[in-house]
Amino acid sequence: MRSLADHTVDLLVIGGGIIGAGIARDAALRGLSIALIEQNDFSSGTTSRPTRLIHGGLRYLELFDFGLVRADMRERETLLGIAPHLVFPLPFVLPMYRPSLWYRFKLRIGMLLYDLLSLDKSLPKRKWLDRAATLDAEPNLDPDGLVGAWRFYDAQVPLARSPCGRA
Repeated sequence: MRSLADHTVDLLVIGGGIIGAGIARDAALRGLSIALIEQNDFSSGTTSRPTRLIHGGLRYLELFDFGLVRADMRERETLLGIAPHLVFPLPFVLPMYRPSLWYRFKLRIGMLLYDLLSLDKSLPKRKWLDRAATLDAEPNLDPDGLVGAWRFYDAQVPLARSPCGRA
């Protein structure tokens, strides 16, 4: 903080989580002078605590916010491309237990749209797993009423460790 008193910067970024670090990097690549301040160690704040997901916005499809889904997917691809040592593919399995026809249809359309909105993605496409394949993938699932599952991919930032070994 003392060093900031002696000079002016174009942009002050508060918070060194994945969002703050990404903003600082983007601004620096655009030629701006940057100062980034963080209360603790990098990625020790809120963007690293909950899930650390770099998601493509699947949940926003239900709200018909296709622009946001597409923007999330492009950002995820950018991060996978420029920081493969920090952002990793993460498979999800969404089990289906005795779903209604309407719910099955809605989810099938959602998964199709998710793939269509991300034709340029590097992650594997979604895949329907039948009951046996679902139980092979996730043997601890309750088999009673299980029909199958959708497997799809997002990305995640691993839990950061500080130099002293604390998370």
